[in-house]
Amino acid sequence: MSKFNTPNTSKTTNLSGYAAYKMNVKEHLVTAVMTTMFGEPKFYGSTDTEIVKLATLCAKDEPDFLCRLACYARNVSNMRSVSHVLTAVIARHAHEYTRRTVRRVVVRADDITEIMACYLSMYGKPFPNALKREMASVIQLFDEYQLAKYNGGNKSMKLKDVLRITHPTPKNKEQEALFRKVLDHTLKTPYTWETELSARGNTKEVWNELIASGKVGYMALLRNLRNIISSGAEIEPVLNVLSDPEQVRKSRQLPFRFFSAYKMLHAEGMVTDRVHQALEQALAVSVDNMETISGRTLIAVDSSGSMGNTVSTNSIIRCCDIGTLMGAMASRICEDAVVCYFDQSGSYSGFKDTNEGYIIARYGKYDSILDICMNESHAGGGTDMSLPMKFALHEDSGRSIRPFDRVIYFSDNECNSSWKGLYGTVQGDVDTYRKKYNPNFWVHGVDLQGYGTQQFRGEGFNLIAGWSENVLSFILLAEKGIGTLVDTIEHYAID
Repeated sequence: MSKFNTPNTSKTTNLSGYAAYKMNVKEHLVTAVMTTMFGEPKFYGSTDTEIVKLATLCAKDEPDFLCRLACYARNVSNMRSVSHVLTAVIARHAHEYTRRTVRRVVVRADDITEIMACYLSMYGKPFPNALKREMASVIQLFDEYQLAKYNGGNKSMKLKDVLRITHPTPKNKEQEALFRKVLDHTLKTPYTWETELSARGNTKEVWNELIASGKVGYMALLRNLRNIISSGAEIEPVLNVLSDPEQVRKSRQLPFRFFSAYKMLHAEGMVTDRVHQALEQALAVSVDNMETISGRTLIAVDSSGSMGNTVSTNSIIRCCDIGTLMGAMASRICEDAVVCYFDQSGSYSGFKDTNEGYIIARYGKYDSILDICMNESHAGGGTDMSLPMKFALHEDSGRSIRPFDRVIYFSDNECNSSWKGLYGTVQGDVDTYRKKYNPNFWVHGVDLQGYGTQQFRGEGFNLIAGWSENVLSFILLAEKGIGTLVDTIEHYAID
């Protein structure tokens, strides 16, 4: 009997105190992991404790799944810090999976120090032998430049501390000398944009030299776009890199990183047509090669107040920005899409239901994802997740148009409407729509915050989670019966 992958039919209440369905352990853990900047607050409170609690349960009963989840989070969904947390849990409670996890989660040299610091913070000393053994092994994979770049600086856990804890055996005399340099602080200062700017200043000449050297990575170029433009450096080579399809794919940036850069430049009055074009092209790369979602699709973007929290303390990107961005990207791959933005009160004008809720809908594909994000990303009011389904019922009532084939929700799932449906959830409206218009109607719920409850259940419901464009691929996979996000993680290759 499955302990974790049980059907999501049990009723509960969400964090707002309203009716919802429980997620099973795997669903809850996956949604929480895929939607967290670990250690950062959320509107309804941090999910950190729940992640550790669920991961610990999983490590004891289904460690193979937890190992695959940690590796998938790091290498596919680009969720770095939470993959370190999962690795620490595995090292504590599932020693036999430490090797496979560490080998896939450690991508950069500072993954080593972050995992060790994470374990120390969570569990204290001593470090498990399996963790020490694997860290001693993976530290040998990095050269002097990488060790110097990520040596730990003024952080509590440095690479020299890792060497003293793990006692790796050097492979040869050269590596023995390299480890001695780490211990003695005699590593050659790496040529990086950080060291050069620190030594020489944020000037046009320095940036031009750095850009020409090819030593500035994709993420650094994107995050420093404002500094580069303000310095007066040559911007065209930078924009060429940022918009190059191959470079975009290799960078594995979360889509909201592009909008964050654009939003910052927009606030500073630094957006030119060329800048807009480059960042728009970078976003389009993520979805332009995806399979078209045929038929009519209703895309429902949650614009309620709880979506207004930023993804991290230092970020300007809110959860509603991610929802709006993902909704616009989804519309690009839909054959026929209607995108609606909903909350509960009168934040928008447009369709009005009998319970005084409001919704606005836009039809067809968007010309510019970035422009839509700037113009349509809002957060305010309560959360009435029934509004998109009421819109669908209203839209198709008495009209000779093809019914919707699916609805895709981008939401934190914290429905707190006073409306009560057949089940006290939005499922009642879905059942009504299937009965009246389309028995094969699908509901895809893209969870953006991982609080652990949902408004839908049963056949024809597909739970997805995350901030990466790859979540959109699970729409057609589920409808074709090929697999879901949890299925994919369960079979993710780690050997």
